[in-house]
Amino acid sequence: MPAVAQSLAERDELLADVCLHLEQAQKKMKFHYDKRHRDLSFAVGDWAWLRLRHRMASGIVDSSKGKLCPRFFGSYQVVAVINPVAIRLALPPIARIHDVVHVGLLKPFKGDPPASPPALPRLHHGAVVLAPERALRARLYRGVRQILVQWQGAPPVIGFLGRS
Repeated sequence: MPAVAQSLAERDELLADVCLHLEQAQKKMKFHYDKRHRDLSFAVGDWAWLRLRHRMASGIVDSSKGKLCPRFFGSYQVVAVINPVAIRLALPPIARIHDVVHVGLLKPFKGDPPASPPALPRLHHGAVVLAPERALRARLYRGVRQILVQWQGAPPVIGFLGRS
């Protein structure tokens, strides 16, 4: 029947057009993925920085966020490569996180490895808890009391708004 043959021919054209568009979309997605993708591989004995604040649970208010907060800690030695995306690190015994991490949370360490891995900072709900060392200066600025604090483990601060 000519009507059925025409309907099947139109369907085949539509399917060919859909396949072409899918291939184009896949190529475009692959291009954008490859632009930012970093292929990482670690071997036993390598050293890596560990990103602690990769995700926060929803509903937890995090007041320590900021663009100047440290993102990577360590460096820690790779003890085992479980598979290409799961790495076991030699974390300190008091660390309250799992020692198997995703490769996306690691950054390769360059340079001379430390003699011993540093301790992890204190964490509360996945966020780093900083401890004040001492108060350096205080001032009243536009009706708001401001205190300049030296934090433990942080480099020395210069002053309010960069002034000594």
